[in-house]
Amino acid sequence: MFLRRRLRPWVALAHRALRALQVRGRPDPETRREVVSLAWPIAAAMLGDTAMGLVDTRLVAPLGAAALGGVGVAITLMYLNYAVVFGLMRGVKVRAAHALGEGNGYHGVRYAEAGVAMGLALGALVWLFARDASWAFRALGLDPEMVGTASRFLAARTALAPLTCAMSALVQWRQGVGDSRAPMRITLAGNVVNAALAWSLIHGRFGLPRLGVAGAGYATAVAESLCALALLAVLVRERRAHREALRDAPSRLEAAREVASLGVPTGLQFGAEVLAFTTFTAILANVGAAEVAAHQIALATIRTSFLPGAAVAEATSVLVGRALGRRDVSEADRVVLDGLKVAVGFMALCGVVFAVAGDGIASLFGADATVERRVGQLLMVAAVFQVLDAVNIVLRGALRGAKDVRVVALMGIGVVWLCIPGAALLFGRWMHMGAVGGWLGFVFETALGSALFAWRWRRGAWRALYPALTPPLRDPPAPTADVAAAAR
Repeated sequence: MFLRRRLRPWVALAHRALRALQVRGRPDPETRREVVSLAWPIAAAMLGDTAMGLVDTRLVAPLGAAALGGVGVAITLMYLNYAVVFGLMRGVKVRAAHALGEGNGYHGVRYAEAGVAMGLALGALVWLFARDASWAFRALGLDPEMVGTASRFLAARTALAPLTCAMSALVQWRQGVGDSRAPMRITLAGNVVNAALAWSLIHGRFGLPRLGVAGAGYATAVAESLCALALLAVLVRERRAHREALRDAPSRLEAAREVASLGVPTGLQFGAEVLAFTTFTAILANVGAAEVAAHQIALATIRTSFLPGAAVAEATSVLVGRALGRRDVSEADRVVLDGLKVAVGFMALCGVVFAVAGDGIASLFGADATVERRVGQLLMVAAVFQVLDAVNIVLRGALRGAKDVRVVALMGIGVVWLCIPGAALLFGRWMHMGAVGGWLGFVFETALGSALFAWRWRRGAWRALYPALTPPLRDPPAPTADVAAAAR
């Protein structure tokens, strides 16, 4: 009875949220299975990417607090640099998905080539910036003892940045053509390489030099580069398989323009959002160390629900793009409805766990009583916005799949900057509510974003771009050679 009472409010909230959206279409079990089938390998790959950073952090922990803190700040600054690139590469995914829906899946090879070229160029800029970023760490007010550590790790971690950025393009391409398992397998193999190589380079094992924190950075850079080379081999194989057909595909320059038209607004949105969250953390840093510690622990905990939800959003983006490539708007509506049901169901369940077991989860981190109590409070706030966050991220993915990116980017940037740093400043600092006050901004941001994106999906101008001029293709387009091989 206790569990039933705790479950009832979240079930009711999830039900009301879905009804309020008024998304067109009817649920389809087959579509739902397709969403899940595409999403779970994406989630596993995302967890693999996150695991690399966690492994680096864990392995440098014995080197001292300065090393641990420096690596944490360096990873934050690194992702701030990569955010725009990773957002840009979403253009590769959407273009490849639309091409597949149109029956020209091999055109995705051109979009992948364009993405690789742009990734190599932008990665070179990231590499150049990170050669000596000590000035940036000092500008952020980092403890002088950590500046050298953070600079060395960042320089090592981005030593092969061009290949890391190229890998992002290749992952998005494979997911866009419906092959999410190959990137997952390659990423998980990269995790094994990273763990073994990082341990060896940090401590100087097996005849390798002892590099300390830089060793962790170099290990991850090498692991990601090996993943990029494996995916490049897939691209070369696909290009050879479709050599004749590619003569009718867009030129590399045209493909780059098409990718950039969708990817640039998304990349700017990703960068602005990461900067907003970085600003949020900086504001909380002035409130107190216990508040920052509680924030970091709670944030690490809710990743268990956010990453699978984000994977469903990416799968929804692909399937919406494929449907609209066939000019089948009704199928796109069905995909969105089923994507919402999967994401809302999962994240609502996670919200129940956070609400019921928040105090127990907090105790697992071994923090002091004050931090534990605050973590429990933050997880209660997270339980509230889990359902709203599911709606928010799935609709954003769906709108990307519909090529509706410019207005959506402006909406997203405006909402996140208004609610996230704004709440941290108003409630967290000025009203002395600490991290809990700042986290209220997550509730406002997800609620407002969900409402705006639901309206945009139902009423947006993107629908006029997909008139049913011809009967939509009901049979799925033929998969590429590599997708067929993976299915076998």
